[in-house]
Amino acid sequence: MANSNYLLTHASDHQWGITTKTVGIQDVKPGNRYPIGEHPEDYLFFPDKGRILQETQILYIIKGSGWFVSAHQPRTQLRAGDSVILYPHEWHNYAPDPQTGWAEAWIGFTGKFANMLVNKYFPDKSHPIHHVGVSQTLCAAYEKACEIAVAQMPAYQQQLAGYIGLIVSTIYARSQQLPFIDNPDTLNIKFATRLMRKNLHRNMHMEDIATEVGMSYSKFRKQFKNHTGFPPAQYFLRLKMERAKDYLLNTTLSCKEISFRLGFDSASYFNKMFRYYQGQTPRDFRTSGGTV
Repeated sequence: MANSNYLLTHASDHQWGITTKTVGIQDVKPGNRYPIGEHPEDYLFFPDKGRILQETQILYIIKGSGWFVSAHQPRTQLRAGDSVILYPHEWHNYAPDPQTGWAEAWIGFTGKFANMLVNKYFPDKSHPIHHVGVSQTLCAAYEKACEIAVAQMPAYQQQLAGYIGLIVSTIYARSQQLPFIDNPDTLNIKFATRLMRKNLHRNMHMEDIATEVGMSYSKFRKQFKNHTGFPPAQYFLRLKMERAKDYLLNTTLSCKEISFRLGFDSASYFNKMFRYYQGQTPRDFRTSGGTV
């Protein structure tokens, strides 16, 4: 079974910064020839020669196994849940194992915003393979993109741009999150963040939270920053600042009352921290309606 779509674009489509050139899904049964179906000349390739594309493609292996090789990546086995960035102007080659076959999905795109996303989040051509796991979100995104490409209703290119953003962001997020999924400390950090959110009215000591989750403070601080990107004390303070902004915009509470509700020792310290993180005094933030 093959569902391949090769798309044309109008000048107005390029204003979005992402245009889709091709999207498809195909299920290659064990022993079947590869690739399946008819493809335009620009997209033809043969497993004994490989090819070079003019745009970025993201290949996703839904089931089965196979191999991939490129100018920067030695021949490597692919398995279900692997995603591969096919860089423009980069020779590459891939195919399913004849014994297992595979189901693959792909989407090809170009544009200034698309190039920025790839260059920023997937800059290393020597690491094009990302082990993201079998994801219902990704499978559904590719399936929906195929439906949109087949229907080609007005503004379908703009609609597909959203699914490319979803696919790219999901692959990036999954590749970052997988190391934490089976990490026993992950539940402790989640518990710590919930504890902080429930106690914004208090002046909590991070050492006490570390004790609460059964970790030494040095390990807690390291793992917390690995998971959230912030040291625990800074994370807690930023949560307080976000709650302070809600109070300033949606209540008539004074700065002194807000500082008391958020567990600050004094209104002056609250004002100092708010200005540091927000770039405005609490009074100016309230007067401007939250705009800088």
